[in-house]
This record gives sequence, structure tokens and C-alpha cells, in this order.
Amino acid sequence: MDKDKIKTLPVEVELALDVMPCQAMRRGYDGAPKPHACAHFAEWGVLHSYDYDKAGPPPGPGIVQPSTYAGKRPVIPEILSGCRKAPILAVGINPNLPGWQERDRNAIHPYFDDYLQYAHYFRWRARDKMRIPKEKYTELLSGRPDDPAIGEPLIEKGSEIEVERMPVKMYEQYQTLLDGLATEMGWADHKLAVGEDLAYANMVACGGARWTTTLPAGGEGMPLMGVERGRAIVKECFDLRAHFPRQLLQSLPAAVIVFSQATADAFIARLGRHFIKGDPLPGEKLAALLKREFRMKLGTTRDGEVIDTRVIFSPHASANPDQFAAARNAIIAHLKQEADAGRIDLNPDTGHLRRPRGGCLFCENAFYSIGSCDYRDELRPLSLAGAGPLADAVGSISAAERAEHVRLLEDFMRPDRSTVVPGDMVVLDDAAPFAPRLILHGTIATMRAGADAVIEDGALFLHAGRIVAVGRRGDPAPAAFTGITPIETNGVIFPGLADLHNHLAYNILSLWFPKSVTQNRSQWLSNPDYKSKVGKVMDVVANRQDLLRALIRYVEAKLLIGGVTSGQGMVTKFGGSPLFQGLVRNFEEPGDPHLAAIRHRVPDLKVQDIPSFRGALLSGAQMLFHLAEGTNQRARDQFKMLADNDLVKANLVGVHSLGLTDADVQTLVAAGAGIVWSPLSNWLLYGRTLDPNVLVQSQARFALGSDWTPSGSRNILCEMKVAFLAAQAAGAPIDAERLAQAVTRDAMQLVGWQDSLGTLEPDKYADLTVVTRRAGMSAFESLLKATEADIQLVVVAGHARFGERALMRAAVLDPDKLENLQVGGQAKAIDLDHPSSPLNGLSLAKAKSVLEMALADLPAARDAALFEPQDDSPRIEVELDLVEVEAEAAAEAGDVVALAEIPLPQSVPLDPLTVIDDAGFWATLDAIEHLPFHLKGADGLKKFYKP
Repeated sequence: MDKDKIKTLPVEVELALDVMPCQAMRRGYDGAPKPHACAHFAEWGVLHSYDYDKAGPPPGPGIVQPSTYAGKRPVIPEILSGCRKAPILAVGINPNLPGWQERDRNAIHPYFDDYLQYAHYFRWRARDKMRIPKEKYTELLSGRPDDPAIGEPLIEKGSEIEVERMPVKMYEQYQTLLDGLATEMGWADHKLAVGEDLAYANMVACGGARWTTTLPAGGEGMPLMGVERGRAIVKECFDLRAHFPRQLLQSLPAAVIVFSQATADAFIARLGRHFIKGDPLPGEKLAALLKREFRMKLGTTRDGEVIDTRVIFSPHASANPDQFAAARNAIIAHLKQEADAGRIDLNPDTGHLRRPRGGCLFCENAFYSIGSCDYRDELRPLSLAGAGPLADAVGSISAAERAEHVRLLEDFMRPDRSTVVPGDMVVLDDAAPFAPRLILHGTIATMRAGADAVIEDGALFLHAGRIVAVGRRGDPAPAAFTGITPIETNGVIFPGLADLHNHLAYNILSLWFPKSVTQNRSQWLSNPDYKSKVGKVMDVVANRQDLLRALIRYVEAKLLIGGVTSGQGMVTKFGGSPLFQGLVRNFEEPGDPHLAAIRHRVPDLKVQDIPSFRGALLSGAQMLFHLAEGTNQRARDQFKMLADNDLVKANLVGVHSLGLTDADVQTLVAAGAGIVWSPLSNWLLYGRTLDPNVLVQSQARFALGSDWTPSGSRNILCEMKVAFLAAQAAGAPIDAERLAQAVTRDAMQLVGWQDSLGTLEPDKYADLTVVTRRAGMSAFESLLKATEADIQLVVVAGHARFGERALMRAAVLDPDKLENLQVGGQAKAIDLDHPSSPLNGLSLAKAKSVLEMALADLPAARDAALFEPQDDSPRIEVELDLVEVEAEAAAEAGDVVALAEIPLPQSVPLDPLTVIDDAGFWATLDAIEHLPFHLKGADGLKKFYKP
């Protein structure tokens, strides 16, 4: 075939020529130095195979033809079965494999070396595959063993073999849908049939008994594909070769029925961005998906016709027959809606459904003929605007039709360009110039020293991301604020709260804690329960781009709802560059020349790390270091290593510092270093926390950090309360004002941001947290007692981001962009829109739903990752900053069990957004034996959250 003819080869014909030898080439020529991932399909062994007894296509339709035995062979990959323009397309993940199970070892598979036989077989296969009659098979076997691991042929190759149809339950169930639709529509004289009106294809072309990313129960003898090979198989078959997308864009069916939960998850994960109605989510259960209408856009023709398809999600028709039976009427109802709308229509002349838009030359073309096309008069080529029937224009439209198919495919497969491109730096203060003029009235806790520390009846003036003026109600307003209506907050206005220690990427996970007290970090990190419920779960999330987007959205909203405007512990990248600084300021990546980025180290120091650590300190950047995290000598040895090497410097901030002696703390203070205190996490992991009296007596500079939700507080409001109870229990004079300083002024001093943030003064950044003013309490007590329901307003860079609904509507430029939510029974709203955020359009509700469904079925969430786009577009990376220390802990403990060998839980709960709305939180706390009594029960932490 010459080069010019190849350029004009119809897509549907090209698919047959491409798919038939595909697996053979991958296995035969990609073996060194490492076998290609598709070699997995050869691991299913060899099965009985046949060939037609004559070259070329059989003289008529049908798959039962005079055949010869071809020996025990691997199964060839499959293309679409049925008419290429059938109006309904059924979709699975990959073909089933009769003959692998003992019950159907007499199955026999086509093994053609003739493209026309291959094309003929998959055009006319309908509801059956092939088998050797059982009696004949038993006779020929003569008592010999027979399974896919045995290559011995049944009879001599080339011998005549008797074959018959083997009904396939899945395909028979497809027919019931067609019959049901005909009944509902009153089509009494129809000829609707599988293969003519409903075709079926798979997202991956090669067959197996199961899609074994992990082995199913009872499937121990099955070959394990694994996640890595599964991802590579999808990249090869779906992305690079685009076998299924090419067929979908050639068929352009009116309806697509996606069978099974696993296929639904994969289909949505890979093609979800094309949905224009229904917004399905990976992991969403079939029962819920069946209740909604889904439409997916396939493309727009050059003459302006938008081509879309109805997508219907269904239980697997043979693997889950009871579920399918229960869902059948709902599936038929979806099809009937399409028929009522005229998108599925019976042609009374043929008795079959009318074909959708687009030409097809699969059966008859300039190169071959495998039978006549009964629908030629219905076909309207994509390439000819206003075209009538295809008629006999075979030669004249082939090249143009191919070009149009290729254009549609390129558009369909093109990466989503709504995200930022590589190298783009998206800075938080891109939003600041657009921040409106706001006047806020309320009590102002400026956090400055002296008489103006608290202004009881204050007025705060904001514009373009900065504080313009701080005064009292009734004072003359700055000139530019004439005519601006003040917003009555009826609350206390604080500088935005800071959470100076967190591992934010993990904050989708609920409370995990060791059942008994540990003495250092390596002990709980090497706990198999931790590896399973935290490490293994995060491994799944980190491999799903949609889950990472949802994670970033969810944990950042969680900070805002807890009053935080600056957070530590989220390092993200997009195509190798910082993703974005977010709606909340990021201490590691502030994206602002006036705010120096901190450095953060979680792993312990080793001798070989000392030169690089010294260099980091000498750079002048503030270094937050997990220092002496634990209670034994091993934990304290980290401080000793610093002291012995003259590394206790003013820009060192010791996170936790739990294992320090009183003298060690004094050494830190003398050097000007600081401490971040995370009491709840310390108690949960190590059974005690820093003595608050030591903090007071040493006059240490300290801030608070909520650490992370697996073993810490859900937000900084909760951590303040834990710290207060700790101080009370120890008799230490750490009051509400001191704790307010620890999450505002002192926190910003510890990171060197005090010139821009931490106090409310003119020309400082407009980051604010407004809480309800409680009757009879000071401003600082109001903050200490505040729950998430008491957060009246959170402002970052001059933009109101979260708060009481009425205040938010008054404070934002476009109230229509607000997302409403309830917190502690209070009507709240959140504004997640940012002028340059790649997450715009991802609501908090959707992020929450995506995460809930993924965590509710973790094996399915893991498998759906295989079908995510694997193109060259930039990808999100979220740094899981405990992975390195997990590996260190495993090595230290002599743990030879790899994370891959730890079982993945079926599900884990999504950590709620708030404490106030989580009634079960208290029972969990009360059940922790090593938690001190002053945190438990009605008089413990819970007393702050009473209605």
C-alpha cells in the first residue's frame, strides 16, 4: 500500500490494521532491557485458537464458519464488535477471557493472520463468542490436563475443528435493553439487535479474566498486573495509540452505556472534563450515577454542529446480575428519553435505529469488501456541510472524512488548557490590586503594645490589599473612602491567624494515633497501622491529579474556616514550578518579595547533613526544624548535635522541641531562637507536651502549630484551647492574650514577616480574622473561646474569603461567586475565586465530594488513577513531607515490610471541615487512654464547643 493511500485510509479501517498486531509487536520487539507492560497479557497463558479455513473474509455475515485449529495461542486484541455506526455503544475496561476459568476451557478464540478475517469477525460478532462443543472437546482431550499454562495443542494444528456459538451473558443482557426500549417506544416491528444497534468496545484492547491492579479475593492464581504496569498499559493503549478514543470519535454514538463501577471510575477519571451535563465524579457509586442525566461533548463539526452523547452508567450485566436487573428499567428510561427527544430513532424501512452523524467505510471501501452496508443511505459524512446520504461517494470523501475525524480526535485528546502553563508563577497578591475599599467596624485587637492594643469601637479602612487607616468609629475617614458604607462586624477584628506548623497535605485524614505512648518519631512511623491508614492512603491520593486538586482546595478552605490566613506545610509544584501561593499565604512559597520564604526540615539531622544545614542557616532564612521530637535520648540528641556544631542560631525555630531539658530551652532563648508548640499532637503521640512553665520562665518566643489532623488539632482555634488547658493544668500563667499573640504577632516575628503582618497598622497587609465578641469577655477571651461558627470574617490580601453570609455579601465585589455553607448551624459563605488560580471552578462542595468518594472506596480510587490523562501537560505535585522520615523510621526499626506490601484499607473517613459539626470527635478523644484527663469529658476541650 503506497504512502498516499495510507494518508487517505479511513480511521475505522486503520484501527483494524493497527490493533490486530499491536500486542504481538509490544511483546516481540520491546522485550529488552525490560519487558513492555503489555507483556502482562501474555501472562494469562495460551488458549485454544482457530482460524478460518480459507484466506480472506467469509462469503457472508456470521462468526460460525468452516475453521481449522490454530493451537494454543495468546488471545489477539479486540476492536469494536458490531456496526461502527451503531447508535448505542457499550463500554467495558478490557475484554473478558473465556477459557481461563476451568468451567469454560472449551472456549476457542480467533487467531487470524488475515486482516480481512479479523475485520469480518469483529463486524459480525454479536451476542456470542466461540467454543468447541463440550462433548467433542472432552473426546479430543482424552483425559489430559488442560489449562492456560499448558501449551500442548488439543489436536494437530491446521486440522479441521468443529465450532459453535457460545452465548455470552453480558451480550445477552445488552439485548434486553434494546428489547425494553422497543417495548417502551411501541416499536412492534423492530429488528433491534446487538451488533447492529448496540456495539461494544473496551477502553483497553487486550483481554484478561480480571483487571488485576491487585488480586481479587479468590484470585490468587491470577497474574498480577499491578499499578505501575496498569498505568503503562493505559498510556500505551488509551493515550498513545488512542484505540478507544479513535473508535468513539468515529462511531459518535447517540448513547454510551458504561458497564461496572470500575469502568465508570476509569471512564470518568479519563474523560470527565468532556462532560457538559451531570458532572460525574470518579468513585461516585452507580446507584447515584443512574439517577442523573449525563451528557458528554464529543466535538464540533466544521459546519457548526455540536456532537454530544448521552452517557449512562450501569452495573456489570454479568458480574453483578442482581444489580443489573434492578437497574435495567432505569437504563431503559434513560434510553427512552433520548428516543423521545429524537436523538435515538427507529428507521421503519430497516427495522433498526438510524445511524448517527459521520461516514463509515469499514465494510466496503477502495481496499476491500467484507460485506455490504445496510445503512449507507443514512450516513451523513462529517466532512461535507449539509451533506445528504453517503450513497456511492466512497472515493470522493475518504481523505476529507479522515481529516475531519483526525481533527475531532486531536481536539478531544488535547490536554485541558484551563490550567496554568509551565513556568507560570501565580502570586497571591495578583488579587491585591483588585481588592475593594472596605470599612470594617468592630472591636480592633491591633496586637500592638501600649494603649492602642485594643480599640473598643474601632474603624478599619482597607484598600488594594493593605490597611489604609486604623481609628475609631466617628473619626474622619480617609478621603478616598467617602461614600463607602461601613460593614458592621459586631465582632473583634484580629490580624489574620497564623498556623506555624502543619503537614497540610495530610489534613484530609481523620484522627489517627498509636494505641500506646511512643518515645520517638520512628516508633509510630513504623507502625503497620499508620502505614496502612495514613501512608498507604496518601500514596493513592498523590497518584490522582483530580484528588490532588481537591485536596489543595479542601485543606486550604479548612484553614480559612478556622480563621487562618497564613499556613505552613503545603509545598506544591505544577510542571516543576510552584503551583500557586493560594488563597491562604504560604510560609514556604509566599510569592511576595516583601515576605521571605521560610525553610522547613522534617527529617532528623545526620552527621553528613551538617554542612548543608549550616549553609541554610547562614542564608539568613528562618529555619523551622522538627527538633527533639520525642521524649527519649535519641530525640534530645538532635539538639546536642546542633549545639555541638554551633548551629543554635537566631533564625532557628524548633518545632515541637519536646525532648529538650530546661537548660536546652535556655540555650535556645539565649541564641534568639524560637519554638513552635503543638501540644495536642505531643500528647497523642508521646503522652506529654512541653512544660508551659518552662516557656514562661525562659521567656521563650513561641508560636502555635496544629501539626496535622492524623494526630493533632483540626485547626488553630482548637490548638489554642488545648494550649490553654495545658497551661491551666500546669499552673502556668499563659492567658488568652498570650495565646492570641502566639498566633498573630509572635508567629510573624518568628518567621520574619513582622514588617508586613501580625499587627493591625497602616500600610500593613490587609489580612484579618474577625470573631464574635462574647458578652462579658475581653477581646482575647473571645478569640480563645471562638469556634468555627464564631468566625465572622476572614480577609486575605484585602479580599473577604470566608465568613458570615451577610458580611461576605457586603464585602465581596461579586456576591454571585460565593459558595454557601453551614457551620455550627450558622449561615456562612466562602469565596474561592482568584484571578490567576488554576483551581478556579473547583468548588469546596465538589472537592469534598471527590475526596469523600475516593476515600470511601480506596481500591477503586487507586485503580481510577490508571486512566487519568498521561499527556505532556504540566502535572501537580504535592510534597508529602513525611515520606522521607517514614523511610528513615523503617530503616531504623529494621522494618523489611515495604509500603507496597501493606494492605490498603477499603475505606477511611474524610476528616470533617470543622470541630463544631463533628459530634463523634469527642468520643474518639475520650477513648484515648494516654490523653490527660483535663482534655477529656464535658469539662475538657468539649466545653469550648457547647452550643
